[in-house]
Amino acid sequence: MSFIVRKASEEDTLPIQHFIAKTGVGKLPATVEWSSFLIAENEQGDFVSVIRIQKVTDDTGLLRTLIIDSDKVNSLFILEFLEATIHYALEEGLSNIYLLAAGEGTFLQPLGFAKTPADHLPGELTSLEDVQKHLSKGLPVFMKS
Repeated sequence: MSFIVRKASEEDTLPIQHFIAKTGVGKLPATVEWSSFLIAENEQGDFVSVIRIQKVTDDTGLLRTLIIDSDKVNSLFILEFLEATIHYALEEGLSNIYLLAAGEGTFLQPLGFAKTPADHLPGELTSLEDVQKHLSKGLPVFMKS
């Protein structure tokens, strides 16, 4: 099965919201730059995954809102989608790429991500409210090296 990965447009706003609601993931912030999403679609045009790349500074980005329809994809797809996302972020000039994880994230290591101690994170990142909440729960942050 093949997939198309593309940058979202304003027309994708409602489909992204429906996809996120269907997966049962929490709500997005009130203001979201919809073009910061990448979408993966199957051959039928159905969304199978979305991810948002938040630009924190000119060269620092945070991968967030990774949502996957696990009924439509396999674990290999997830790695390929993340690789495509990283490639896109690098093309956009983001040389420092971070990701908040709920666990140890061993699947991130082959992609070049390493767990980063909180005291090694840039202030622009740790000043974000949801990053502070994430860190206060003792959850890991990974950086693409």
